[in-house]
Amino acid sequence: HVLQGEREIASYNKTLGKRTVAAGYKEAGGYAGGKVVQTLAGGICQISSTLYDAVIYANLDIVERHNHMFLAGYVGAGKDATVVYGSLDFQFKNSRKYPIKIESYIQNGIATVNIYGIKEENEYEVEISTTILNYIPYSVIYEDDATLESGKEEVTQGGQKGCRSITYKI
Repeated sequence: HVLQGEREIASYNKTLGKRTVAAGYKEAGGYAGGKVVQTLAGGICQISSTLYDAVIYANLDIVERHNHMFLAGYVGAGKDATVVYGSLDFQFKNSRKYPIKIESYIQNGIATVNIYGIKEENEYEVEISTTILNYIPYSVIYEDDATLESGKEEVTQGGQKGCRSITYKI
């Protein structure tokens, strides 16, 4: 993908379109309703988060970005970008003077995004610094299940702690 002009906005949802079976999407694990569930296009946020990371280090302007409700296991706190078609998007601007080229690929299960452009008069080395403010323990929720014997318990989903963090781009 090439962003031609200065200040041209890229929308992750617009680029990918609606997530449908007809478009080739499959079910995989994703966050919904405070749980990990099988959902169409589950895991797509791994790609949006990888793109977000590349955009940050390329020092482009972020227009819209949302974090997950849980810590994502594939990226550090404060470095994720969740997307939900029709409601949550990841958008950024080409804030450089010249067009940029975005190259992405997956090889051996690893997603890579590279951003290329012409060097400008002032280039900056970008550093990301994250501080965990506190961890949030998960709570145990008990639900009645008439299919289980009396006194039996079954774990339908394990808990996952959350955290509050602050992330700076230096």
